Formats: sequence, structure tokens, C-alpha cells
Amino acid sequence: MSQLDFDAPLSQYFFEDVSEHLKSNEIYNLDDLMDLIYINDNNWWKSVHLEKETANGILKWLYDHRLEGVELPDSVLKKAIELTKPYYGHKIGVVAGAQFTEVVNPETHFKKVPQRAGFMHSERSQIVPLESFKVPDLFNGREGTNRGDKANCQLSAEDDLQAIHSWLKARGKNQNTQAAYKKEAERFLLWAIIEKRTALSSLTLEDCAEYLTWLEMLGRSSDETWGARWNQPQSTWLGPKNTTRSSGAWRPFSSALSYSSRKIAMTVVRQLFSFLQKTGYLKMNPFDQISPKIPLLPGEGKPKEYADRSLSKEQWDEILAYLEAMPESIQKARLKVILLLGKGLGMRCSEMINARSSWIAARNIGGSSVMFITVIGKGDKERRLPLSNEQVKMISDYLELRNLPPLGDEAGSQSLLLASMRKSKKNLEGGVTRSGLYVILSNFLGDVADHIKKERPLDAAKLRTSSTHWLRHTFAVTSLEVMPVNVVQTALGHASVGTTSKYIIPDEQTIVEALKKKPDL
Repeated sequence: MSQLDFDAPLSQYFFEDVSEHLKSNEIYNLDDLMDLIYINDNNWWKSVHLEKETANGILKWLYDHRLEGVELPDSVLKKAIELTKPYYGHKIGVVAGAQFTEVVNPETHFKKVPQRAGFMHSERSQIVPLESFKVPDLFNGREGTNRGDKANCQLSAEDDLQAIHSWLKARGKNQNTQAAYKKEAERFLLWAIIEKRTALSSLTLEDCAEYLTWLEMLGRSSDETWGARWNQPQSTWLGPKNTTRSSGAWRPFSSALSYSSRKIAMTVVRQLFSFLQKTGYLKMNPFDQISPKIPLLPGEGKPKEYADRSLSKEQWDEILAYLEAMPESIQKARLKVILLLGKGLGMRCSEMINARSSWIAARNIGGSSVMFITVIGKGDKERRLPLSNEQVKMISDYLELRNLPPLGDEAGSQSLLLASMRKSKKNLEGGVTRSGLYVILSNFLGDVADHIKKERPLDAAKLRTSSTHWLRHTFAVTSLEVMPVNVVQTALGHASVGTTSKYIIPDEQTIVEALKKKPDL
């Protein structure tokens, strides 16, 4: 089963009104939401002014995704289990997925048939995956107004759906690439037929120019605003996340698309049309005359969400000073490795709890042997980060305290770098969980906060709100002070330099000094 993306915006999982309310309370992603729950326990929802029914809906959703990386604290888990009982149904708000959907039936020429999501039969619904999609004859593209000369077409495809399949076959056999391309082609074809009521090969330049606007509005607009512009309601397109393709509740989208997702969508559709034109299936490519620029929407790209969730040099110095003053123990050694992986190397929480000894090996760089850790991140993508001698020593010392083979020993290649130390375990080889890592770090930072609260109450307050992901944020912000943004991008494993750039935010002193150099008027 796939894991949830704890860094993704909440709009990827919850309805707009829910995600926007949480965002207004500085809860931007699942990591933030889990932090909120761990800090406030069963009163978490009160601190962000949620209605009880909405809070129950979120809690039920989290429980339903417990096999996809969600781990709730025991007291909250108990409440979540209670919510699964039938008599709680009326007390649980709907926070995700489609509620009511107006379905368009191609056999009845777009007659609307209201159905309850989850009880919809795919044979009645036009919103089905490509493999089940029966294109109405009127919109199959056999006589598309933009069709090229059939005698000179390099494809054997007779209609638009067949042409899409030809394009997918030409993209290669990489399963991830195939899945990504198929998803975007599927969305666009459904949009053309159901929303525009036009064959793909009959779309005009004006039609194609509207697709980006449609993507920008989907999942972000009120029903009134949406209905004034588009033919089909948003609920036609939005459904529960991770629904199987054979389910009647399947929909092409599960939430509003982020900037990067919109960019991918438009890039793939452009490539599809370029292929269809170059092979002679289409006469012209309307996207050639449409700007490829994808604008940021209000609220996207704000650095505050990222850079403000990092620790200052003074705060970090307090953390290190407190750590060094602790008596030597296996707990102290583990804390050192946690801080090393998170703040020293910028690893994600999921990467930290999965890191193994086999990730660390020597490489020859410029005639010298350098130790590297090969981090396996999102989508099994790898990135290599160099380790200093002191960093290697921290990890080696911790492995030794756990009586595990040293780095480089094949016998210990699968040893997890971070171990659980629950008394019920017979050894120290079991790994920590996401929630376990959170508790370890929050308890430690809480101790540091208690230690400095009299002299530095504001710093103490910030430490108490810090969480595992703040280590990665701190790595990003401090690294950008001494490294080029593209280097930091690689170190963090960001697909886009734009994501890394969100961490760039000048401090107030820098702004003051810079503005002094400008004339007053």
C-alpha cells in the first residue's frame, strides 16, 4: 500500500474549506497536523477552532489511513476507534472525497443523474478510467476538425482514444512514466468530452487555453463561482483519494492541484499534442500558440510557511550545549544521530526512520576516499550526501553501543540507523516509528526549553512548538546561507529549484542594511 505524502498541502487530501481553515491556523500539511495532535492530544481541534463534527471527520480519515503512515497517539487512537462505531455516524463531518456527484451519461446525451458517491455504478457513469471509457460517437474524433491528412498519418489510430494509446506506447516501458502520462491524458480527454463537449481532435486554441484556468479553479472555487464558468460541477471531477480504478467512486482528481502538479499536467498535454501533430494525426498543435508559463496562485510560493519553521543559530547553539552536557548514554548517542540526520543532512522523517547502515559507503572523489550516505527518498529516488569524519564517528559510536556490526560490515548492512528502545523489545535492532521519533525529539526539545525558559522565554516557546520536520527546514535555511541554491536543491532531494527557493528569506538585519543604501525617494 502506498504511503501518504506528509509534506503535501492539505488540499491534496481534504475539502477546500477544511484545508483552508487549517491553513489559516498555520497547519499546512499532514506533518503539521500530526504535530498538532501530538502536542494537544484530545484537545487538538479546539486549539485551531474546529467544529467537533469536522474534527471527528478528520480523525476518522486519519484512522482510515493508518496503514499509509498515520500513527496516532494512544489516547487519540482510542477516540478514533470509537468513531468507527455506527452510532457515531451523525457526529462525523465529511471532510474529504465526493459527497454528491452529478453524473453525465453518454447514452442519454449528457442527461444529469444525481448519485451518492460510493454507491455509483461505473456503467452508468461517464467518469470512468480510460480502460472502461466508452466515448460517444459524436466525440470520438474520427471526423475531428483538426485531423490531419489520414493518408499521410504515421499512426494506425482511427480515433482520439486510439491515438492516445499509440502515444503512450511510444513513451517507453517505464511504469512510473507510463502511469503519469496516462493519468494526465485521461484527465484531458475526459475534460474535452464531458466539460467542453468536443472531440480532442476538434479542440480549438481557445478551448485548450481554458484548460489551465479550469485546473486552477478546480477544488479552489465556491460552487457559485464554479457554476458561473463551467458546465459540470466540481463534484463530477473530485473524489476520494486512493480509490481503486474499478470503483464507482473513482474520479480523475482527489483535490485541487498544486503549482507543480499543474505544471506537470500542462507539460504532459503539450507533449501529447506535439506527438499527434508530428505524426500527422493532427493538422496543428494549438498549444504552440499558448504561453507555457504556469503562474503561481495567491498563497503559493510564500516563504513564511517554510523559513519561519526553522531554528536560529542561537536556538541551535542552546540545543547542542544542552546535548553535550547530558551524561553519556545510548539515549544521548541516539539523539546525536537524530539531529545529524535531520539538521545535519536535511533528511525527511520517512528517510530517517528507514536509513540503514548499507546506505553509507566510501567513494573515490578526486583521488581521496570520502564517506557518503545514499539517501533513498520519495519515489525511491537516490541522492548522495558526503559525511564528515565526525558524522561517521557519531553513527559508528551509536551502532557500537547497540552491539551491532560496524559500518562496512556486510553482516550489519540492514541495521537501521535509528533504533527503538522500548523495554518490551529483546534487542535494539527494531526501528523507531514516525510517532516514536516525534516523541523522542519533542521530549528532548521540551527539556532544552525548560532549561532556558528563564533567560530566553521566547526561544523556549519556539522550541516547544518545534517538530521533526523543523530539522530539515533548519538544514535548508542554514545551507542556503553558504551554498548555491542548486546544491541545496540536490541535497534536499527537491524536484524543483522553486521548492528550495521558498526557504530563502533575508533576515531583518540584512533588509535594514540593504535599504539604507537606497535613496529615500
